[in-house]
Amino acid sequence: MAEQLFASFLLDRDQGLEIAIAAESVTEATPLTEKIQPLPASVPFLEGIMHLRDAVIPVLNLKKRMGLKGSSEYDKDAKIAVVLLADQKFGLLFDDIKEVLRVDDSQLLPIQPALQSEDYLISNLITLHDQHRTLEVLDLKRLFPDSSLITEQTVDSTTQTAEVRTYSRYVIFSSRGKEYGIPVENSRELTFISEIDDMFKTGYLEGALQLRGHTIPVMNASALLNGGGDLETSELSRILVMTTEALSFGMIIDEIVEILTVCNEEILSMPSEGDQSVSGIYEPTTGRNIMLLNVANLVNSQMELLESMANLKSSNGEEEVESMAIAEARHLITENCYLVFSIEKHFAIELKDVQEIIEHDMLMTIPGAHGFDSRVLNLRGQVIPVINLRNFYDFPEQDTNNKSSRLIICRDGTNTVALQVDNIITIYKQEEFHTTPSLNPQLQPKKDTLDRLIEFVGELGVKEHVLVVNTRNLINNHLRHNTIHTENKTETNEKTDALPETLKGGE
Repeated sequence: MAEQLFASFLLDRDQGLEIAIAAESVTEATPLTEKIQPLPASVPFLEGIMHLRDAVIPVLNLKKRMGLKGSSEYDKDAKIAVVLLADQKFGLLFDDIKEVLRVDDSQLLPIQPALQSEDYLISNLITLHDQHRTLEVLDLKRLFPDSSLITEQTVDSTTQTAEVRTYSRYVIFSSRGKEYGIPVENSRELTFISEIDDMFKTGYLEGALQLRGHTIPVMNASALLNGGGDLETSELSRILVMTTEALSFGMIIDEIVEILTVCNEEILSMPSEGDQSVSGIYEPTTGRNIMLLNVANLVNSQMELLESMANLKSSNGEEEVESMAIAEARHLITENCYLVFSIEKHFAIELKDVQEIIEHDMLMTIPGAHGFDSRVLNLRGQVIPVINLRNFYDFPEQDTNNKSSRLIICRDGTNTVALQVDNIITIYKQEEFHTTPSLNPQLQPKKDTLDRLIEFVGELGVKEHVLVVNTRNLINNHLRHNTIHTENKTETNEKTDALPETLKGGE
């Protein structure tokens, strides 16, 4: 029976209206982090335009386009699905992101033409009887009343065009003192080194890991990437679970370094006769070379062994069947996922608020400033404030030589900040959270930034309550107003008004 892959979104939370779009048409789904600029004299359902990295895309209000009754407004937590139509990108506003799911043809129910107007947008219904859910399938080709007006963008050859720059995100890890990167879309999750069944240990393979009922083959990254060597682990070692079109597997790595946004045009290509498992070299700073890996080619020589391990039956007797939908869902949906870190004790932050993780260096102290937000960082041309979370929550100062310290770059929808933490622990999925019942006197003044907690099971299997940092409240309620910059610009008039009268010039 044929299957199709769909991405689903919540269009209207009050009405419970869920929209499905063919997954191949969705290029990305992201929180609304940029201001939408109105476009005068536009069609009523065009909310405006917004910047998406180096591109400008139109953003459509589907509530207006579909003529929904009630409010057509979106709150600050709105999400955007970027879709491709006629070789152009458009942003569609939604209340929330749901999931990626595979649908059998038997679950698709066409809508009778007699029930539709000439300007219909919904072509089918998806019925999920086991979940008592019905999704409405959006026909992107009918998004505009006259789709023939959408023309391919052309460039006048007589004018000089700006250089097009594209970006990709990589998970950077270390092994035997060297740094490697894999595309975020190939990264499934990060987990502790727990019980590995070494019954089938051989060569690069260390054994298998049972992960939520699935058998995941686990390899020694040091042996695979460096051609040999015994497995050596530390408290920072983790299992990085990756996925390809063929299967999922894990690699034992020394440490997760950061999540890095890479300019594709700055990647140094490999010689044609070079190792095809390396797609290129990236040098973010002078002397720091990161090998960017082609995950599928990397394990090509081990594919037969890995596939035989992945096809073993799991402990509950179900045969291992890895679907690409799982990997795509994890790439697209970050709801209910948390980045767990330490500052004296474990804390967490919602993964959807995390832009990237970088090393703790190149910080600049603001002259005359003191406290937890007295430093800034130049992040690819944008000056952003750095928040020392130890100072913010009144924990004792840490040794300044701590090499595991990291900066978590996060956004609250408008502003970008860097949170300085002692160590990155792991990425953890937890469906439920609880309202924080009470806080000790030390944390009580910042209770608005710690309004929820999750149950976290660590490396030793011990369950603990971990407080989740509310970045939106931290930024809006506790930071100096003049340290937040959403763009690298200043208003000259405002600066002049702040000067003493004797320095303004004039008579």
